Amino acid sequence: MINWIIIIILVIVGIFAIKLNHLRHRFFIIILVLIALFFYVTVTFVSAKNNVSMNSYDGFMNGVRVYGGWLANGFQNTKAIVGNSIKMDWTSSNASFFNKNQDSKSKSSNPQASVKIRR
Repeated sequence: MINWIIIIILVIVGIFAIKLNHLRHRFFIIILVLIALFFYVTVTFVSAKNNVSMNSYDGFMNGVRVYGGWLANGFQNTKAIVGNSIKMDWTSSNASFFNKNQDSKSKSSNPQASVKIRR
């Protein structure tokens, strides 16, 4: 029940932000609402997944450690994905997307199935 109340309050704040006159204030409040929603959803997910109890100080500190590790791991994964995508060869080539065995099979059923890029 409290989850829905928090989400409804954040949505109301977001609607209020949209009603503001200045674009700078509107943008800032929308970003804050999105950060709050991200934080709330991820903390709820991580604490439920790892059975973290936030009722005591030790449980809260354990939750902070688990959430910090989860967040750091997410940044490491993002860094690895971006690094691998930068290392990829994104230039165009004159190659076919299919190998020759699939090319002959696909030509018999659909003559437009193999597409070659020519420059």
